[in-house]
Amino acid sequence: MRISRRGFLAACAAEVQAGSGCCGAESLIDLGAGCLLPESLAGFRSVMADSRILQGAGLVIPGAGRLSGSMAGRVHQHLKRGGSVLLESAAGLADQRIASPYVPYVEFTWPVRARIREFYPLPLYPRNGEVIIATFADHPVALRRGGLILLGSPVGPALLAGDRDAQRWVASVLRWMQTRVVDLL
Repeated sequence: MRISRRGFLAACAAEVQAGSGCCGAESLIDLGAGCLLPESLAGFRSVMADSRILQGAGLVIPGAGRLSGSMAGRVHQHLKRGGSVLLESAAGLADQRIASPYVPYVEFTWPVRARIREFYPLPLYPRNGEVIIATFADHPVALRRGGLILLGSPVGPALLAGDRDAQRWVASVLRWMQTRVVDLL
């Protein structure tokens, strides 16, 4: 029986999700059918299980295909109150990816430097006030604006695979979210 890498990861993710309990229900957002990468949700769930994000400090939305109006409103209100949101887009699954077989890693520069294996990178186009925090083949694939972190190249699947740089990068982002909310208090 032949199975694609993505099919294998999705099957593993479903197994991990079934075996893991709820973690940080107010921090980790499961979009249900709106999550196009269940392996990404499982990856974030695996690292956030031991995380101690203060209630209200941050939202992590893995594998997002499309946000409902109510979810977009929730994100907007959370940011307006000074919270942080890590929004991992899975739109690269539907859109054309950046083609570069010689650059297999996304280069993150914030909050720590890290090289994480690419996973369907989607080029992002920064607007005024947005800071490029990661590139793939010299194209921006992650941005930050205030408390919003937008990932165009999902990190969750690398977390599920046990990638140490991905774990270190996400742990650093979670610490930043924690520190940011404490500074606002």
